[in-house]
Amino acid sequence: MGKAARLRHSRTESLDEADRFIPGFTVRQAEALRAHCVEAVQTLGYRAWDRGSHIVVTGGPFTSPGAILGFSTISREAARVPKGQWGALAADVVGRLIASALAAPPHLDKAQLHKGLFPRFSAPGRIPDELLAEDYTYSRRVGGMPLLVAVRHEQASAFLADIHLAKVGGIEEAWRSAEANLVAAGLGDPTVYTAPNGSSTVVFEGEPPRQAAWLGYPERLVETLGIDVGPLGALFCVPAHRMLGLQLVGDSTTFDDVERMLSLVDILGEGEVAPLSGALFWWRLGEDVLPAAAAGLDGERLSLPPAVSEALVAARSQLDRGSARGKHPDFDTMDG
Repeated sequence: MGKAARLRHSRTESLDEADRFIPGFTVRQAEALRAHCVEAVQTLGYRAWDRGSHIVVTGGPFTSPGAILGFSTISREAARVPKGQWGALAADVVGRLIASALAAPPHLDKAQLHKGLFPRFSAPGRIPDELLAEDYTYSRRVGGMPLLVAVRHEQASAFLADIHLAKVGGIEEAWRSAEANLVAAGLGDPTVYTAPNGSSTVVFEGEPPRQAAWLGYPERLVETLGIDVGPLGALFCVPAHRMLGLQLVGDSTTFDDVERMLSLVDILGEGEVAPLSGALFWWRLGEDVLPAAAAGLDGERLSLPPAVSEALVAARSQLDRGSARGKHPDFDTMDG
């Protein structure tokens, strides 16, 4: 179910109905299990925020926006024991997951590291540029955002720093394993958002934080989807780490379509515990991913290759048929 649809979903379900976030549990059971997990986190001295599908852990080394604690491990174990044992079970599992997050990746051997590697963006400004330059020199810039390699162990994850690369066999081997694991995990569930004029944005949602990382591998993405990207390229969005949106740019695409996609990004990113970017990105085969559009106090600003900008103008002109046009966003065209 897409984010916009979930926002409209009624919260009046019976406590005895199936929980939306923890499979195999009723709402009542899921609430009890989450409460035990929150208590376990707080007992360890951290703050816990129950988000339904996961818990956000903050405090100590878990700086804003915090670490994500999922329920797949704890719910699997809880299903095997009586409800009266859930408190002790939660304390044990949560304790192990927190310890894993604090210890990863140095305590893992090479095989464990390679199995858990995946590419992950760092939200803009999350890691200061000076720290990236000192401790994460291998990181790549995709659309202006730093893409790094992270390691996932159980339900915790941590970025690999330069000092950890030797343990996985070096930079190239780390990137190869991360990409292979991303592709093997596949894409999340798609939701299609169709505008009145027929233009569509497909948003893939899945377990955080892998979905957004596909933006770093657009060739593999379109190959996986089996689609062709034309000469005008495609627009992408990554409102949160667990989301990736895609809209193909064609001869009928207008500025209105771009504005609608920006509005969708704003809706999708609302309330997300691991937000990533409110901007749009552009890419076509053989070129780099580039920042394309962002909403600001002065309205939308676009930065697109000249041919794409001209196509958007031409498409709108054809629709207007000489009538008075509304105000369009300011845009800059890039050289080359």
